[in-house]
Amino acid sequence: MSGSRVLDAALRLRASLDSVAGALAWPDVTGLLMAESGLASALADLGAVQRVDPADRAALAAELLHARAALARCRILGASASDATTLSLAAQGKAAGYNRAGATNSRAAALRGELKATL
Repeated sequence: MSGSRVLDAALRLRASLDSVAGALAWPDVTGLLMAESGLASALADLGAVQRVDPADRAALAAELLHARAALARCRILGASASDATTLSLAAQGKAAGYNRAGATNSRAAALRGELKATL
């Protein structure tokens, strides 16, 4: 992959992560789904990189730092969205069920117990 294509893939990665963060910030499922294909494409292109032209390394490193910051923002917003969903379900008396690993979400179960105890 040529240097300009590598840098383009890094730019697309950051743009996709920014789109994901925006969709998470404004509970926008459609926007989140639309960002998925761009993110997958950018990651696939970056995964195919075998070498980076020394002239492009500084620009690529800077862009990847921006992408890393966007990813951190996505993680924070995703955790907030997950917590809001868990709290909403608990307030409705509904079980959150399972977490991402498939195990029972003990934090949600404990929260439901605490909410019921106060009602």
